[in-house]
Amino acid sequence: MRPVPLLQLALLLGLPRSLGGKGYVSLPCECHQEEDFRVTCKDIHRIPVLPPGTQTLKFTETHLKTIPSHAFSNLPNISRIYLSIDTALQRLESHSFYNLSKMTHITGMDVLW
Repeated sequence: MRPVPLLQLALLLGLPRSLGGKGYVSLPCECHQEEDFRVTCKDIHRIPVLPPGTQTLKFTETHLKTIPSHAFSNLPNISRIYLSIDTALQRLESHSFYNLSKMTHITGMDVLW
């Protein structure tokens, strides 16, 4: 078997992202598309790259220490963010939730901030 050139491997790994959202979220996140496009992430240490069509985002039992500036700027349709059972979260950087024109709910339950 001949080795796969590095460029071909990089293209294959990036291909799912170019096909309309598949491949954006990796475990331990799940995507559900019903009446809205929901992403649920559990046991994460950083915010992953999320599909741009995400409307509802749920973080549960995470280990996020900070939510960075413009963390959700690539999500033009986001309207709800739920944080629950996050004891590690220490800081929201300025503009963490900036310019989210469709945002209606940001909820934190059992979050020690």
